[in-house]
Amino acid sequence: MKITRRQVIEYLQITVGTAITASGINGFYAPNHIADGGVSGIGIILQYLLHVPIWLTLAVINLPLLWLSHRLWGGRVGVRTLVGTVLLSVWVGVLHWHPFSHNVLLAAIYGGMLSGVGLGLVFRARGTTGGTDVVARFFSHIFPISMGQAMMVIDFFVIAGFGVTFDPTKAMYSLIALFISSRAIDVVQEGTDFARAFTIITAHPNDVASRIMLEIGRGVTRMGGRGAYTGEARSMLYVVVLRSEVTRVKSLVYEVDPDAFVVVANVHEVIGEGFRSPPVEE
Repeated sequence: MKITRRQVIEYLQITVGTAITASGINGFYAPNHIADGGVSGIGIILQYLLHVPIWLTLAVINLPLLWLSHRLWGGRVGVRTLVGTVLLSVWVGVLHWHPFSHNVLLAAIYGGMLSGVGLGLVFRARGTTGGTDVVARFFSHIFPISMGQAMMVIDFFVIAGFGVTFDPTKAMYSLIALFISSRAIDVVQEGTDFARAFTIITAHPNDVASRIMLEIGRGVTRMGGRGAYTGEARSMLYVVVLRSEVTRVKSLVYEVDPDAFVVVANVHEVIGEGFRSPPVEE
């Protein structure tokens, strides 16, 4: 089987990502008894209570969960998931960092950043590190809740375990770490240079669209609409631009039609011509 350049890059991303996540666990989380939930949080609790190495907990919990996923729902467990799961356990066992900080707040902030950046790289490479998502999926099949809600419940109980095992303050710091980690994952996967999407309702759609395409060089989609109150047919224009182009678009629209109705929305990721290239195999 031919290995493409993209596949090599993705496996490198998984390797680096799991190493970064392990650094956050060993350098910030474990020494300060905080975590952002999940299996790593269970590992830190067991290390404190029973002196079980965190890497062993990760392996003992994650690998059976992957087998359970295969047995319950069928399908082949992805190679990237196996690689990510094994590498995280290996890195946590190998990278024995001296604690980067004993300040619990700094540990929550920087541990969350490292964990999120590392997991974001793994997810961006189409991999995972196992974890409680399998348990969440199982509960979502039994109870009328979504995967996201199930994950929140699981993380809640893990972080509540920190409050019982250590003290409530550590649980509150763990919530900070969970929030920061989640945001870091989003930034790594979606990028920081967020675009803006314009929805423009105007009486002069042809003129507005022509000027946007000619002067800014962005494609415009025209859609039909009808006002619910007046019953009049109106045209809507949809265009996605960079943040640096927002002011130009607004000025251009109102030069053509001072009565135009404009909605500007945040867009976290844009794939296509003029933005990010599609994720296709090389």
